[in-house]
Amino acid sequence: MTSRPRIVLTGATGLVGRALSKALTAKGYEVAPLRSRTQGPGGMDVASGWLDTSFLEGAHAVIHLAGEPIAQRWTTSAKERILSSREKSTSLLAVDLVFPAPELRYPPKVFLSMSGINRYGIHRPGETLTESSAVSDEGFLGQVSAAWEKAATPEGAGSERGIRTVHLRTGMVLAASGGALKAMLPAFKAGLGGRVGSGRQMVSWIRLGDLVSMIIWALESPWVEGPLNAVAPHPVSQADFARALGRAVHRPAVIPAPAWAVKLLFGQMGAETLLADLAVEPHKAAEGGFRWSTPDLPAALGAALRE
Repeated sequence: MTSRPRIVLTGATGLVGRALSKALTAKGYEVAPLRSRTQGPGGMDVASGWLDTSFLEGAHAVIHLAGEPIAQRWTTSAKERILSSREKSTSLLAVDLVFPAPELRYPPKVFLSMSGINRYGIHRPGETLTESSAVSDEGFLGQVSAAWEKAATPEGAGSERGIRTVHLRTGMVLAASGGALKAMLPAFKAGLGGRVGSGRQMVSWIRLGDLVSMIIWALESPWVEGPLNAVAPHPVSQADFARALGRAVHRPAVIPAPAWAVKLLFGQMGAETLLADLAVEPHKAAEGGFRWSTPDLPAALGAALRE
């Protein structure tokens, strides 16, 4: 046991994991990265179902971020990797947390697991979605998010087991160093950006720094449990998002990408990400007192581009 609260973290080398590790360390936590695809000490191998259970000893919490990247062509094998990397790894961790091995004297009591706003489906035009909204298995991403969350709460999980589980339903994460924004920047900086599809579809987003702050807030807030919409308070239309990004890089954003071109170039992945229509609001975080540093899109884009 150490004097600093110990956090076991998967996906520590990813976009969110790197920023979260830095922020947790600055707050006085000990970050213990759990390595993927290894059967060595401090490792987890999903393919064989192996986990170094002893690595969980004395940890205050497990934060599970790892998963195969979504932004790739969805071949049959890619879909299998995307689903299994989330479902199987989450199940492997959750079962050990809910039913800890006898040799674990001090198992973690908190499990924060990534999920996605696609737990609400893909297309919900005209709706405002909160944590109390009906969920949907629509589309591949809807199915992935459903399996992801189910894996995080195996039968027998819950407060009676002493496990507080939070599903972080995350929207588009804004960071110039990675993710969707990094992919968009070259075209927008060249003045070739614009709306995608009709532009009417709603985009739910959050700046990386605010996502990291929300994860830590959820970690430190014992009343936060179950689904948590990890998004900013103001979803915007895709056309408004494109205009705001154009202004942020001081370039016009008037060249549209029609829906047929998105589907031709990116297939089902483009249809379920770039053309998705989900206006998700973070009621639980807002009502719980969380404060965003950049709650509006222009400020968030400006901050993301400076980071």
